[in-house]
Amino acid sequence: MFDGMDYVYEVYLEKSFSAAAKKLFISQPALSAAVKKVEKQLGITIFDRSTNPISLTQAGRVCIESVEQMRALQHNMLNQLNDLSEMKSGNVTVSGENFISSFILPEIILRFMNTYSGINIELVESHTHDLKNQLLDEKVDILVAHDFDPELFVSYPLSDETLLLSVPVNNPINRHFADKALPDSYFATGQYLEKDCPTVDLLEFADEDFLVLKKGNDMFTRTMQLCDNAGFAPKVKIYSDQLMTAYNMSRAGLGLTIVTDNLMRAVHGTSKCCIYKISGENTKRKLSIGYKKKRYPSRAMEAFVQCAMEVYKIK
Repeated sequence: MFDGMDYVYEVYLEKSFSAAAKKLFISQPALSAAVKKVEKQLGITIFDRSTNPISLTQAGRVCIESVEQMRALQHNMLNQLNDLSEMKSGNVTVSGENFISSFILPEIILRFMNTYSGINIELVESHTHDLKNQLLDEKVDILVAHDFDPELFVSYPLSDETLLLSVPVNNPINRHFADKALPDSYFATGQYLEKDCPTVDLLEFADEDFLVLKKGNDMFTRTMQLCDNAGFAPKVKIYSDQLMTAYNMSRAGLGLTIVTDNLMRAVHGTSKCCIYKISGENTKRKLSIGYKKKRYPSRAMEAFVQCAMEVYKIK
């Protein structure tokens, strides 16, 4: 690879010379000179500097695609060499959206690090859609998320999640459903999973303000699907990036939002909210761990998957 190509790739990722320079801890003039040197060596212009943010030229796209292929080959080579070291060294890049990284991954990572102390863990957090693209580009090794495409990924189910409705406790609509609000004890005992557990029809809440995660989040798609199934389009008051943010806004009285049973167990209670089980279809989603299909899964990756399955008691 040409000297300076790492600089080129960082500018591509950041879409800005100044942002890339800060990340690389060099001056912007030095970075610009390094990139121009690569362009001169290759005899092409990699970046269209007239756009904002800067973009790739056609030749630049070919260049970056080649760089990513070489990085993937190098990554796979290192994985295979690390396997020969019998798990005494190596790296695994694990990813998940914010809630998963905060409440699902810590126990799995702890189990893995206690067993394989020589393997370094790098954690990447973002939206599920973005992380699946990073998984395909082999920028991350493993993802914990929902709904993996079997044509593109190898995945292993960890648990089912139940989608629930969170309503601020001071919302007058709760008076109509007092006998259907789920008590805290249901989440500790799993009683909310019983067939005779009371449910509500989302259509009853069609006139209320909803708090919805932004596009790119799995929960955005789920919320829109649930409301569509109930026969209405939600009145969205605020779009948020994270599930915890939407839930805390609901607790503050800003509106209704869709949450999960994993979240309710994580927060240990339904303070300031009434939680309802939703009737109808598509109220379940499967939490899984996966990686890109048709790539070399290192022993460290396989060991991390195994640790995750052990945590969820799947053997």
